Amino acid sequence: MTEWNGLGRYPENADVKDRPAEGGLLAYVDGSYQDALKKYGFGCVFILSDGRVYTEYGNGDNPDSLKQRNVSGEMLGAMYAVRFALNSGFTAIEIRYDYEGIEKWVTGAWKSKNELTQKYAQTMRAWGQKIQIRFTKVPAHSKVKYNELADETAKLGVENGNGIPKVKSLSDFEAAEGREE
Repeated sequence: MTEWNGLGRYPENADVKDRPAEGGLLAYVDGSYQDALKKYGFGCVFILSDGRVYTEYGNGDNPDSLKQRNVSGEMLGAMYAVRFALNSGFTAIEIRYDYEGIEKWVTGAWKSKNELTQKYAQTMRAWGQKIQIRFTKVPAHSKVKYNELADETAKLGVENGNGIPKVKSLSDFEAAEGREE
């Protein structure tokens, strides 16, 4: 397998304890921001029930979103993960995150006070009618393996991303690695 560059298939499988149930998808999401580049980015780590791990990243520089710094990336990561799950035919997704707003704006525990967070919450609630979304908070920067990988991927997204990518599906990743299910 080729060396991992932040996108596509990660070169090792997830431990059994880190895998979702059959039919489900586990996604770690994170956001990042670099003031010097005036860009925010997101990183997603997707773990499948068979242990395969895939990653994706992207970035943006929308002036309104820049005001939210890394939070814009956090929201983009969560939204990308749900769209990926929908495109791939999963019935459930667990989103593991380290920024509380990812869950609390969607559940209403936090009031969405600006247009960006309002749109995020509305969109995620609508998608929640099509797929079961479960949120799990993980501590930031605490050596949770795949959360650290999502953090690294988000930073790569800021630096190397070429905008917000078209949302892929699992078959896109499999085709890229020459694997058809």
